[in-house]
Amino acid sequence: MTRRITSAVNSLVTNFSRRNALLWLGGSGVTTALMVGTQKEVSAKDNKELKLVNPPTLYDATQNGYSHIAVTPSGARTVYISGQFGSDLQGNLVSDDFEKQLIQAFKNLRYALSSVGAQPQDVAKTTILIVDYNQTKLIPLGREISNFWGYKPPANTLIPVPRLALDGMLFEIDAYAVIPEKRD
Repeated sequence: MTRRITSAVNSLVTNFSRRNALLWLGGSGVTTALMVGTQKEVSAKDNKELKLVNPPTLYDATQNGYSHIAVTPSGARTVYISGQFGSDLQGNLVSDDFEKQLIQAFKNLRYALSSVGAQPQDVAKTTILIVDYNQTKLIPLGREISNFWGYKPPANTLIPVPRLALDGMLFEIDAYAVIPEKRD
């Protein structure tokens, strides 16, 4: 059955453009076979390091500070970092200003990664929580993401929230990282 589907998909790919084949296939399960069969970059076989993927069939998410997919290598150590916020060593907010809290939260994330031997490029996924979100907050956020990851940001979900754990807390970022067995 799988061989028959693969043969049909390969025939479609040969005779149609990818876009037309996807339109023809609609939302059927065969679409998944087409995507896996035609996007070599999504393959995670023999992957020795974290791989960030932005398939050509999805818009370029890196311009918005994240990647669509993170593929983790086998044999890597997994690290989950709790939400970091704009706090000093005593747990006090460094400011009531959103941008100052944001900058400190990213510093704290770097400290947390470093404490377990991880680096920014080891981060596969983040979740960002922003109080009273509006698009103007994307400007400083985008700058910090760019400073932290350059043009290879991890997968991310941004969630607007009415409040966070502490009064006055405006920003929080948690992270999922994978540390390779051996670094090059």
